[in-house]
Amino acid sequence: MENFLTTKQVQNLFKVDRITVYRMLQDGRLKGIKIGNQWRFSQSEVERMLNGISLPDEPESDGSFPVHCVQTIQNLFSSVSKTNALVINQNGEAVTTVSKQSRFCKLIQSTDTGLDACQASWKSFMSLKSDSDHMFVCHAGLKYFSALIINQNVTQGMFLSGQFLDQAIESQKMHENCQRLARKHNLDPKELTEALAEIPTFSEDQMAHLVDQPQAAAFAVESILVERSAFLDRLQKIANLTQNL
Repeated sequence: MENFLTTKQVQNLFKVDRITVYRMLQDGRLKGIKIGNQWRFSQSEVERMLNGISLPDEPESDGSFPVHCVQTIQNLFSSVSKTNALVINQNGEAVTTVSKQSRFCKLIQSTDTGLDACQASWKSFMSLKSDSDHMFVCHAGLKYFSALIINQNVTQGMFLSGQFLDQAIESQKMHENCQRLARKHNLDPKELTEALAEIPTFSEDQMAHLVDQPQAAAFAVESILVERSAFLDRLQKIANLTQNL
């Protein structure tokens, strides 16, 4: 009888995060079946991959982003701003690993349904994008500052920073929302409520000060994309010259 592994077991075997496992599912590198709200993976298939494929410790580039460079910029931004950060592509998919992720979000994303909800939020951010939109609210009620990443007049993705609360939000409302999230994603309500208390709360003055900061990081990512495009163009020209010799 076939044995099946949980998402957490696959993470531990491949030494990657949960988002990378889901990316492997999406691009076909990993096969899985959904039982209820949980993904399960054939042990024999996973062992075959371990024996035949060397997987990276970080997400692969989606073709538009040199992930290692972008992750470095993101980590630096997060360290300076003291807020979390994430880069998503034009499809709303995570390109990088979240920097300074809150315990609250880690708990939610530890479940398949919670991660699905987060991914749906990122996709909605991209679908609602415009030059005037700088703030979004995720499914869990947390706010994010944002800045579009543009290369050659084409939107490539978005730089997100935040996971914070507005001081004007009523505590009772957030408490009720926390209980709803715990039930929906089968989490311990007490643990999730304690994690919610750790989420930073910003005043209007603080938000006004921070709202434009992701744009600087987005510009830095854009400069890398421009240099990358120019480099690939030079390589193509060299290849064409070689073919004509």
